[in-house]
Amino acid sequence: MGAIKRFFQASYSIPIVLFIWELCAHFRIVSPRILPPLENVFRALVEDFGNGELPFHIAITVERTLAGFVIGSVAGVLVGFILSRVRWVDYLFEPIFFASYAVPKISLFPIFTFMFGIGTPSKVAFAALECLYPMVVATHAASRMIPQQIIWAGENMGMSHRRLLWSVLIPACLPGILNGLRIALPIGLTIVIVTEMIGDTHGVGFYIANYGALFRPERVYAGMICIGALGLIFDRAVLFMSNRITHARG
Repeated sequence: MGAIKRFFQASYSIPIVLFIWELCAHFRIVSPRILPPLENVFRALVEDFGNGELPFHIAITVERTLAGFVIGSVAGVLVGFILSRVRWVDYLFEPIFFASYAVPKISLFPIFTFMFGIGTPSKVAFAALECLYPMVVATHAASRMIPQQIIWAGENMGMSHRRLLWSVLIPACLPGILNGLRIALPIGLTIVIVTEMIGDTHGVGFYIANYGALFRPERVYAGMICIGALGLIFDRAVLFMSNRITHARG
């Protein structure tokens, strides 16, 4: 009963929003082209899941997102450690990195499309690039907070740089890295969706853009519901992994 109570306390706003939505749609307070009835949205959702259209596009988007997330996260952790531990690299590249952080990566769409094509490789490259930056920042900040005495102790014990990285630095930075993962994954999903909307024939982003051009708002909202569900699943998965790792270390 306690778990059920906590669930309703955490999600009571959802039925309120749905009620207001249905009220606006029923009394035509908002045009149906902007806010269609919930019945139409859920009918479209069920129909397109039943005929396999949505599962097909969702699978492609998930594959692209996870591939880019893994590549960007691994690279981001390594770059973050290098920036925080190699002084000349930090002096040389940190200003460039943080200056480019604010640049919208979507501005590289023509270049990435020319380099990787309009299909999956360019979407994975975009997701990897977007996931790289928050992972570098999270790892860099966490690594800078490690007491220097711990590093010296490992070096005095004769640890190689590789063993020092895996046995000392990564475990000490793990909470910061896990927080970075939780930030990077939805960013990767967002950029994949956006690039699919701009130019592609597959993925949830294409599904939304295509039905938006056909003036089918109920299917646009069906796609948005799928994106929200994916974002929630990704976040819960990373949080679950973080909790398991934290408890195992404790």
